[in-house]
Amino acid sequence: MSYVEIPLPRLALALGLIAVALVLSRRSKLGLEKDLLWGTVRAGGQLIAIGYVLLVLFKHEEPVWVFLTLAVMLVAAAATSAGRVEHGPGWTELFPRALLAIAAGTAVALVPVFVAIVPPVPWFNARYLVPIGGMMLASAMNTVALVFERLFATARSEAATIEQLLALGATEKQAIAPHVRASVRAAMIPTINGLLTVGLVALPGMMTGQILSGTAPEQAVRYQIVIMYQVVAVASVSGVLAAALARRLIFTKRMQRRGGRTPRGS
Repeated sequence: MSYVEIPLPRLALALGLIAVALVLSRRSKLGLEKDLLWGTVRAGGQLIAIGYVLLVLFKHEEPVWVFLTLAVMLVAAAATSAGRVEHGPGWTELFPRALLAIAAGTAVALVPVFVAIVPPVPWFNARYLVPIGGMMLASAMNTVALVFERLFATARSEAATIEQLLALGATEKQAIAPHVRASVRAAMIPTINGLLTVGLVALPGMMTGQILSGTAPEQAVRYQIVIMYQVVAVASVSGVLAAALARRLIFTKRMQRRGGRTPRGS
């Protein structure tokens, strides 16, 4: 075995790291204790559950189960993106659009890689499709949520300017265009920062995991380069598509601005 095992008692010691955050939150009166505790329990439970799911999936590898797993992950990602938006339409309107944007961005990133760059054997190999697919879905989920929230919030705060442009004869696309560009740019900043600092500030998770499991560093680096380039494709496709879909929810067919819902907690 080329990696160090983590027995359950040692794993429990990691809770001490959460305790640090809890103490600081309480002493600084941040009010994050409940969220930290719930997040700790939920993250641990979800990861343990997916660990057992992957064990079964690897032992009984069938295309239908692999793609069913990815479909569940896609739905969860879309539901999370739609549910995190405080300004704008309700969840029922945002969910199908988030689903489309996330699926499109993920497909653009995964299909060429699995066909020409890292072709798995067999083609439905869960050890490749599920972990890498999950990373792409997570990236698309974050991008879509950021685009939705920023664009709907801006449309609300800049309502007077947008309506003035419409009154002067601008189309809805022209009136919202600067805000669309700003939303997509803002959503892609984390991805671009990751490109600029990878290897200098941090070793990414997949690369670290491969090195710890005994993979040759040069191969781990190559895999990570592919992943980073995939993330760029995911962010750009999902971000641009999410912005286009969101724009259509901001205006009526008569080119009038819709009223957004009141943010939670206001």
